[in-house]
Amino acid sequence: MNSTPKNKYNIIKSIVILSGIAMLLSCENSMKEVQSLTTNQNLPLQQGKEVEFIFTDSTKIQYRAFAIEFIETDSEEKGMLQEFPKGGKIISYDKDESVAWEIKANYAKHYPKDELWELRNNVVAKSADGKTISSELMFWDHTKQLIYSDQYTRIITSDGQVLEGSSFSTDEDMNELRMTQGSGKVYFEDKK
Repeated sequence: MNSTPKNKYNIIKSIVILSGIAMLLSCENSMKEVQSLTTNQNLPLQQGKEVEFIFTDSTKIQYRAFAIEFIETDSEEKGMLQEFPKGGKIISYDKDESVAWEIKANYAKHYPKDELWELRNNVVAKSADGKTISSELMFWDHTKQLIYSDQYTRIITSDGQVLEGSSFSTDEDMNELRMTQGSGKVYFEDKK
């Protein structure tokens, strides 16, 4: 009678061991798959809602960025990326800290290493003197102090003139505008 409980114990022990071996042998995940699931590479470094960023130089505000939603990631392929999936606004300031221009967009990306902003979907830039530039895609290269687009652009000057073109570029102050394949009505003042 003593042998029966011992046999049952050995049978249960064997079943547990065989189940464990079967589970180990049934795993098909490669080490790369396991590492990709356990790495923090795809997780945001920072995220938030209703965020404001202030960029300064020698305690003077250069520009501010406002975001409805903000996600910051870092990857080996792309580097640091700040994404604004629900859009936002950038306000740039002159040396005397008055507003020079602002750009609003429904979606934006910022590449901090290159100091490049990519703005998409209903992008509208307004200068301090009343000029408005609209496009579906715009880039602001802070290093080169250049705003540009390679897509259809509509410009309304401060005196109401409307210009349209297939692309444009301008300095940060929006004073030196260049447009390709432009059309529109331009009014000249006769000073005679």
